[in-house]
Amino acid sequence: MEIRKLNAARGWIWVKQGYQLIMRNPLMSVTFALVGALAMFAALKVPLLGALLAVLLMPVLVAGYMRVCRALEEDEEIELTHLFEGFQKHAARLVALGCFAMLGILVASIAMVFIGGEALTKLLESFQSTSDPQLLAEAMWAAGSGVALSLLVGLTLVIVLMLALQYAPMLVFFNDAPPFTALRASLSGTLRNLVPYTVYSLIMQVIALLLSMLPFNIGLIILLPLGFTSLYVSYRNIFPFAGEIQTAQPS
Repeated sequence: MEIRKLNAARGWIWVKQGYQLIMRNPLMSVTFALVGALAMFAALKVPLLGALLAVLLMPVLVAGYMRVCRALEEDEEIELTHLFEGFQKHAARLVALGCFAMLGILVASIAMVFIGGEALTKLLESFQSTSDPQLLAEAMWAAGSGVALSLLVGLTLVIVLMLALQYAPMLVFFNDAPPFTALRASLSGTLRNLVPYTVYSLIMQVIALLLSMLPFNIGLIILLPLGFTSLYVSYRNIFPFAGEIQTAQPS
């Protein structure tokens, strides 16, 4: 599987071309992103198993919206069936990605508890029992360096897990990659393009901050599809399809 290495300017291009994808069919781009988000919200509301179900279904729904992005890219007529195509194509592999996600979260949690020990437990209890910033700051200070190390290790493991998962649904769905191969390629592709990915992340954070100022959470309606479409563009840039000719990078 070819993994391209791109320059820093690509971070901005991913955002710009993601927006251009949305504008090919703004109504459907936004509507399908909201439908996917509502499906995740409904999964979370399932008694007892909500969080588990949401984690398992997330790669399936992400793959479905990426199929919508593919239709936008190819100027196809967009249909609701595209959004749920992940349930028909490689569904077992996509659900397996959700299993890997749960396993990764479990490993990160165990590592934090192992390193932080009883001090971490007391700190978490403090966070649950009070919302006073001063008391929380004092609890953090009293927790010691072991808790700080445990939080750092946990955060690092979660970030690595997120980078391994972000392109994995597309690699399974479009490239027919097995789950573990997709996770490894996603992490490798991100690290290989860490500079443009950092630029992309910073730009998206600025956009998120600006959109958060809009009333009634209207900004989320724009931010959600833009996050998906720009991620799709970055995937298409980093992981070309078989036989695809690399063109000159636009400025």
